[in-house]
Amino acid sequence: MRSPVQEYLESIVDQCRSTDGEVASYIPELADADPDRFALALATVDGHVYTVGDADARYSIQSISKPFTYALALSDQGTEAVDAKVDVEPSGDAFNEISLASDTGRPRNAMINAGAITAASLVAGDSGEPRFERVLEWYGSFAGRDLEVDEDVYSSELATAHRNRAIAHMLREFQILEGDPEESLAQYVRQCAISVDTRDLALMAATLANGGVQPVTGTRVLETTSVERVLSVMATCGMYDSAGDWISAVGMPAKSGVSGGIIAVLPGQVGLAVFSPRLDSHGNSARGVELCERMSRDMEMHLMHVGRSSNTAVRNRYPLSQVASRRRRPDADQAVLDEHAGRSVVYELHGDLLFAGAEHVVRAVVEDAPELAVVDVRRVDDVADVARVALRGLRSMLREAGSEAAVVDPHGVLHDPDAGTEHASPFFEDRDSAVRWCEDELLRRHGDGPADERAHVDDHPLLRGLSPDARRVIDDAMEHLTFTDDELVLEAGAPFAGVHVVVSGTAVATVEGPNGDRTHAVAMNPGTSFGELALGADDVQETSIHADGDLTLLRLSAESIDRITADQPQVAVEMWRAMARDGYRMADRALRSGVERG
Repeated sequence: MRSPVQEYLESIVDQCRSTDGEVASYIPELADADPDRFALALATVDGHVYTVGDADARYSIQSISKPFTYALALSDQGTEAVDAKVDVEPSGDAFNEISLASDTGRPRNAMINAGAITAASLVAGDSGEPRFERVLEWYGSFAGRDLEVDEDVYSSELATAHRNRAIAHMLREFQILEGDPEESLAQYVRQCAISVDTRDLALMAATLANGGVQPVTGTRVLETTSVERVLSVMATCGMYDSAGDWISAVGMPAKSGVSGGIIAVLPGQVGLAVFSPRLDSHGNSARGVELCERMSRDMEMHLMHVGRSSNTAVRNRYPLSQVASRRRRPDADQAVLDEHAGRSVVYELHGDLLFAGAEHVVRAVVEDAPELAVVDVRRVDDVADVARVALRGLRSMLREAGSEAAVVDPHGVLHDPDAGTEHASPFFEDRDSAVRWCEDELLRRHGDGPADERAHVDDHPLLRGLSPDARRVIDDAMEHLTFTDDELVLEAGAPFAGVHVVVSGTAVATVEGPNGDRTHAVAMNPGTSFGELALGADDVQETSIHADGDLTLLRLSAESIDRITADQPQVAVEMWRAMARDGYRMADRALRSGVERG
């Protein structure tokens, strides 16, 4: 099955391809970049990565390195020591502005070049070389693989780093840098030349989204308190002099680089990376900015969107065979369900269904490729519009594969725009009704269809094994009874009244709850029976039986059973043997069902 999330990401990349912009020209190696490269990667906090376009193309990380080196400085030195050297205030200036705070001499923040050079100098190590080796390893722990330096980009950038060289010497003049400024400059330029692809960046962003735990390796890379500090600075300073526009329009902590990359972080849900070398007037990827704005709007990814994270929206999932409906079916129908129910799946969802939660649901269904699905949203509190769109896409995907989904939604949290039409999904008030629908659908697909109004009386275990003579006796003794909707057939606590075989309609067994309310226990269709279990319960009926709609029964009464036992012992032996077989059959089915669910 093809994921609707993948289809959406591909469509939005295509829609943003026409955006203009110019490649960075002040670094010779970047000036030669292919302006038509375009890639998108989205990584979830459980490690799944969607990619579109040139996601494997390598390029230098450039300024996207800044939050990660800042994180390493925080990890090495602690917040107080780093704050003494680098502030956390938005500068409102371009990324390469030559300016420091007039009162403290500190760079405004670690996302501009002055702050990034300072952060590089705060990485633990005796000199620039060991500090850089720690940086390279640190970045690799976020990406989940070993990274390398593009030496051509490093040489090209260092040879033209006149403005950054001036910044480094100014930092040394104000004693923000305490060592050789040229060493700190070279370390910073070298970190900017580390080679990554868009998938790497998405996983690096997802590590921040996941509270500092790398989603694929499961390794804690950064402590939660440092993640909070890094994301806060990214939110207010990561997009330079367009940071205000960005946080208003996109609403995610982000960082851009002049090679054309952008990362964005939606805490608790996803890490996003875009690559396109065409830059806007602020030095940010023009296509990347447009794409992120569109995704934030379409997928409700704005950080200020009210709603709780639900990245583990699938509370439970299990095959239909483990949750058979409370309906006793003829053996032939049950055999069909035993063979095919394992190919259908129940998905229990919970929490607030935002993008990450909807993506998790879609991915689970794509992985399972079920013949039929039951989507149970009884524990879902709220559903974002993007989640509704994703679930409708999931429905289309299932239908294209010849499948269908039933929805358990008693509170109406999902709104089907096709309600009332032939395109609507089947909606149910409770899970048992949805499971019953799936079972009926499986019987239509793989058997003769559900019992419905067909009387499988001849196939009932009480009758099918009888000799012709015994069958004639039993048939003559059976009474034909009819009941209307909700009419009482048997009352709990009443004495054994006989064996009742459903001819048409449905009989429902109920028990009384603590508040006196009726609780649905089991539904019985044509060809099934009830009443005989009282023989094993001191001849007392344990549940009440009501008609669900018009109901027709054949009853072999207690009096008739006693009479046949006394007057026709050979027939009685066959009759009791048949009832014993049926009792063992039902006990075995219940036992197997309990083992499967356990």
